[in-house]
Amino acid sequence: MNYQAIRAAVENPLLTAFNDLSPSVPVYFDNITAVPPNTTTEYVRVNITFGLTTETTLTQSLDNARGAIIIRVFTEKGRGPARNQTLLTTAVDVLETLNETAKTNSGVFFRVGEIEGPTFSADEMSPHFMGRIETGYKATVLS
Repeated sequence: MNYQAIRAAVENPLLTAFNDLSPSVPVYFDNITAVPPNTTTEYVRVNITFGLTTETTLTQSLDNARGAIIIRVFTEKGRGPARNQTLLTTAVDVLETLNETAKTNSGVFFRVGEIEGPTFSADEMSPHFMGRIETGYKATVLS
């Protein structure tokens, strides 16, 4: 099982999409980069979890995985939800594009399920308004 290839299939398009915005928005992934302490600027946090990773297929391949993707968007609190919703729309667009990508002979074939959310919250101690979406996924590492 190639967990890094599965992560890259999600992380690379998300990073590209948020970097292409004007202004670009920093994206922080699991155990790669840390959100600067006491930051007040907007950013995106992406968590990819692995659930079932040994699903046998008709070919007896174990290169299939299921899991969840959680995307949290942090924008300045007290300025309304519009910017947060715009950034969440960027994330949803990337996830929907993954479902439209054709299956090839190599790489990772990736599909997401229904997207839950967005949900919103604002902690009194945080300078951010947070929006969250999540979805399940199925990925197959192709030979």
